[in-house]
Amino acid sequence: MAFLKHIRRIFLLSLMTIPASLAQAAETPCNTTLEIDLPESCDSIEIARQFDGLENFRQLTTPDNGIRPDALFRSDQLDKLSEADITALTELGIETVVDLRSHEELEEHPDKLLPTVSFMVNLPIGSDPADVEKLMPLDVAAQIRPLWFDGKFEKIDALLKKHNVDLEQARIDRYQDFATDFDDQVSRFLHLLTDDANFPLVFHCAGGKDRTGYLAAVTLLTLGYSEADVLRDYLTTNLYTYGELSKLVSHGPMSLQPAFGAHPQQILASLNIIKERYGSFDRYLEDRLGIDGEEVARIKANLLVK
Repeated sequence: MAFLKHIRRIFLLSLMTIPASLAQAAETPCNTTLEIDLPESCDSIEIARQFDGLENFRQLTTPDNGIRPDALFRSDQLDKLSEADITALTELGIETVVDLRSHEELEEHPDKLLPTVSFMVNLPIGSDPADVEKLMPLDVAAQIRPLWFDGKFEKIDALLKKHNVDLEQARIDRYQDFATDFDDQVSRFLHLLTDDANFPLVFHCAGGKDRTGYLAAVTLLTLGYSEADVLRDYLTTNLYTYGELSKLVSHGPMSLQPAFGAHPQQILASLNIIKERYGSFDRYLEDRLGIDGEEVARIKANLLVK
């Protein structure tokens, strides 16, 4: 069944059983009382949803608006685009699509084709981090769905504890893998950014949060932005996906919370292991990814507002 492949689908299916009155949360994402992480200067971030089939499509978020508009976009997968979406993306003149999903994900949910795109590249950064096989034994996952539908969240917590399933640590481990196991893919992505012919460029994974979030972080740091700026962009996902996230956080067991939304400790785990393993982000760029100073300068010239 589908939930055995992607645990997130369990959560989405179960939302249909939550009465509308119970699914209500705070009126605005930046004014919520829910226990979710919000980006710095939350109210200053404009949430522009312009596509029917995309929930998390946006330019990188920077406090100084220093990245060229309409050059670089991060997104969720492009498999559910409506005709209106295709028209709007075509008007943006998208030249390159970088897909970070696994080959299996591509086959199951292929991106819709955009007429302006001349270059599509697949740089798989592992499988979907929501893949249940990477998070817990399948027999445990099979028991979660009926418990969720029945609202027996304490039993889910007990079940995961019994089987030593620690989602928080599993997610942190996965984010560290982004920084240590996929040098070739990350390097190739940054090399794409050195060529001005590749823009406008969209890069995406499944939900536009984890694998996309890591490459967004690497891009921002390469451009000279700070870790605080990385966190701000990363946590903006919680604003774009707030409708779904508010229901999951309000009506889900605490043991599953690390799988919901963007959490600072997860992206920081990637950045911290870079410093531990390689000494600094600059050393990681040059020694591990093969990006020298001249290439960094070209990336900045292509993406930063003059």
